[in-house]
Amino acid sequence: MKKEAPDTSYINKMRPYEQIWQHIQELQNWSSSSWWFFVLLPKRGDGYGPGQYMFTFASRAGEIYAVNRVWQKGMDVHRPVSHTVDRFMTTAVGWINHGNEVHEEIVLQPVEATLDANGSLRAWAEQENGEIHGGEIISRDDDHHTTDVFFKGKRGHAKFTAWAESEWEYDRPSISDVRSKMGGVHLVAWRKLNFKGEFKSPEKTEQVEGVGYFQRVCMNVPMFPWFWNYTIFEDGSLFSAFQPYVGLQLFRKGTWYFKNKTERAFVVPMSSSYFADHKSKETIVFNHTQVKPIIGKGEHPWFEVRSKNDKGDYIQILFSSYGHAQFLLDRRMILALLESRFNYNEFMIKVERIEGRINGSPLPKAQIGQGWGNMEYTWGISL
Repeated sequence: MKKEAPDTSYINKMRPYEQIWQHIQELQNWSSSSWWFFVLLPKRGDGYGPGQYMFTFASRAGEIYAVNRVWQKGMDVHRPVSHTVDRFMTTAVGWINHGNEVHEEIVLQPVEATLDANGSLRAWAEQENGEIHGGEIISRDDDHHTTDVFFKGKRGHAKFTAWAESEWEYDRPSISDVRSKMGGVHLVAWRKLNFKGEFKSPEKTEQVEGVGYFQRVCMNVPMFPWFWNYTIFEDGSLFSAFQPYVGLQLFRKGTWYFKNKTERAFVVPMSSSYFADHKSKETIVFNHTQVKPIIGKGEHPWFEVRSKNDKGDYIQILFSSYGHAQFLLDRRMILALLESRFNYNEFMIKVERIEGRINGSPLPKAQIGQGWGNMEYTWGISL
């Protein structure tokens, strides 16, 4: 008998912002993972950097899994289904870079989360000293997408408000829903938000404002290696590229690199990228993208991104890396005899060189200004 597809029609009746507080449990399976993810870039003298902050809730299906070697109970995909209040296991994770040193594990807290469709995700665990560690994401003003966020751990905290600057499509959340027989991915992407708040690490406490990216992604397929770039320019324009790949990095668990020739020897099943011009509100989509790591130019890999489309538009960017943060996702399988690892790397990046042609004219480098951002370079696999 053919298995009926789960009824998820309720999700299509909600606006993208409202779907941040939905988990779509009907689509979850043994490989599922869910993420509520902020990457924030502070406003500095020459754009949105240096410095960067990342805070996330990371959830993984299974009896037991580990984030940065802290083993914990996984998310139960067979828990009672609810479209109003969902409770599941997660891990609050975050790091802070004020511009120099990366402070990892600002928070690293396994905790039960409560996801309320009325606009909240709360996950707090009381500590022996009476403090509470974890985090929360709370909707305050649905019309302007005003959202209050608070994460706290042993090494500091982040307390900020995010909001939509305008009605531009990149200032407001959007939906991507991909489904197949293998599973699928449901993504709420808020590609450009404004934020303002306080960030405390062992180095210092600072009051900061800037721009950033948020996503709530429900992955119902095994996590596989990819590159993902997010860059903000001084004038508010965006560039982003995504490239999954298959290479020898699939079997790499540690933090080390091949020589350049081998590091770039991978197969790319698909890729995508875009440039969103803040001034004209025009978006250029590229259907040919190459992301290549460059090993040996510094402590961390540099990256070269080349994008083009069939109309003759193109962008080439060279990124340097000035910081690196990492969290490891481990899962035990087959009576705990085998262990899979997904090595999730975040590189803080600066645009060193950019050139391009848009609509027959050179890319206006003087207009867009300096670019700062984040490059995810992941390897291994999460089964």
